[in-house]
Amino acid sequence: MAAEPASPIDPREANIVYHDWEAGTYDDKWSISFDERCIDYAVGRFAKALHGRPRAFEKVLEVGTGTGFFLLNLAQAGFVGEAHATDISEEMVKVCVENGRRLGIEVHGKPADAEALPYPDNTFDLVMGHAFIHHVPDLDTAFSEFMRVLKPGGRLVIAGEPTYLGDAVANQFKRIARVGVKTAAALFGRDRVLKAPEQMPAEEMEAAALEWHVDLHIFTPTELQDLALKGGFHEVETFTEELTANWFGWLTRTAEAMLADGILPDRYPLVAYRAWKSLFWVDEHVLRHVVPKDLFYNAILTAVKPKG
Repeated sequence: MAAEPASPIDPREANIVYHDWEAGTYDDKWSISFDERCIDYAVGRFAKALHGRPRAFEKVLEVGTGTGFFLLNLAQAGFVGEAHATDISEEMVKVCVENGRRLGIEVHGKPADAEALPYPDNTFDLVMGHAFIHHVPDLDTAFSEFMRVLKPGGRLVIAGEPTYLGDAVANQFKRIARVGVKTAAALFGRDRVLKAPEQMPAEEMEAAALEWHVDLHIFTPTELQDLALKGGFHEVETFTEELTANWFGWLTRTAEAMLADGILPDRYPLVAYRAWKSLFWVDEHVLRHVVPKDLFYNAILTAVKPKG
């Protein structure tokens, strides 16, 4: 399991400050929505974890919920009964609860560390999360907590964790996008091509700088599986997905973040999403049969707490 070099900055405090600052703009930054597009995406990840047979769970906890992308979209699809959410960032929890309110979904939210969940033993039928365990300092303790709060026979589902090799390849596509946009700016003028630098107060600049201190781990699928096995889980499996779809996704996201407003046409998000879906289909139906599992970008973990 690879990790960033040790930092003098406390990782828990960094995650709190950074994600509190990001909470208000997080959905826009990552194109998170609570409509058919993101419902389909969330259900697809959930279905894969349940071997293509997704079902409803009565009492559900999402750890590291962020603004509620995974929890609320699965709830809209009918797979979540009583919804509970935690995140180390209090502001993220507030946004998740408010997003739920707007959708007519009651979310019981509590700011909490994944290593010390504020719930009794044997509480939940499903504990889940999306793209969050790479932020958690003590993974062994966190997995012990997931096990503790699950009911016997309850399921753990973690999706959206970048793989070691998949992330390394994705970084090259991010670099290609940056070089391409900067080349266009040199040819056609920086003011016409590049987004104007955002003017932030010093306090916000300090929070934004913590982005480089909040990603603590990156996993191979085997390492992710071993965390659950070490924590005592049974029926442990990992799946990976997104190869060419991920390359395209990082090319477009990186360019979007750099380009000035108005350059991309209004229909661009829909066209890009359809292109992503087409590439995802190729990844799933063709390339996953011939490309090693570890090269795909997104890892999904599923496991069950023993009944004994």
